[in-house]
Amino acid sequence: MSNARIVGHRAYRGHYPENTFVAFEKALEAGVDVIETDLQMSKDGIVVVNHDQTTLRCWNKDYTISETEWSDLKTLRCNDERFADLRMPTLIEILKWVVDNPNVKLMLDIKFTNNMEILLKTVADMLSVREDLPFWRDHIIWGLWALDWFQYGMETGVIKDFEVVCISLSLEMAKKFVEFSAKLNNPHFKLSGVSLHFVSTWSSSFQTKWIPYLQENNVEIFVWTINKDIDFKYCNALPISGFVTDFPVEARNAITKYDRSKLVFKRPFPLSKEGARFYSYLLLYRVIVEVLFSSWSQYKILGNLSFSLIMIKIMKTIHFL
Repeated sequence: MSNARIVGHRAYRGHYPENTFVAFEKALEAGVDVIETDLQMSKDGIVVVNHDQTTLRCWNKDYTISETEWSDLKTLRCNDERFADLRMPTLIEILKWVVDNPNVKLMLDIKFTNNMEILLKTVADMLSVREDLPFWRDHIIWGLWALDWFQYGMETGVIKDFEVVCISLSLEMAKKFVEFSAKLNNPHFKLSGVSLHFVSTWSSSFQTKWIPYLQENNVEIFVWTINKDIDFKYCNALPISGFVTDFPVEARNAITKYDRSKLVFKRPFPLSKEGARFYSYLLLYRVIVEVLFSSWSQYKILGNLSFSLIMIKIMKTIHFL
């Protein structure tokens, strides 16, 4: 197996304000192979770089991006006192940065809460910065969560000849992408990879069933968001193409230390401290998938909180997401 690529999560979220120019610059300095970043679209159709639909977690005012014009969004400043002058970047600004730093590749994580028009806007932004689709096909990976977005991208032609990765907690959702791509059998519109929660790769079924299935279909495996040394040891023993991480330097050191050519995946003893974490995480992952992808996941039980939203909050609290 060749060495896995290091993918900077929200550029360099571990040490710098996520998805900001400082994080992008520091990720580049850290030698990442790919920068993962997130897109939202303002009320007036400006594609911006931000993870959440709202702004208060990272910025100094509380807006819903899709309901707010860029003229207001551009007044926001970073909540991190160390970088109080930073503002929210537009996609165009980041794409100009890519042109100036052509060794960089971006994975664009586009949440399904967006309007699908964001795909068209994103390609329009690429061409406004540099009218050279082959260049962008070498520098952009589309990260899509829902199959209808893949279908829309194919029907509109915006994903033609680009790398496309399915991002999902659900292996069954990933399978739908693989099946759709195989059925198309079109080299211009094909799934190149899946990006999965790292714990999903620890199960016996993943290693005996899913890895051969993905390899048969020439689909690369990325895992997110992996930060602990021991988790790199587990995952680097598997044929994983890329690690999405908040800490790129530490990630590079870990995969160098745990040489995959000498590693064999080995589950910890269940009654050990590490075993307790390992098997509880596997159980939690299974429960999460059952809840989030159930027909009743959006049922509200605490005011406006649905089962799925409560589960997501729990995952963030325990650093599972």
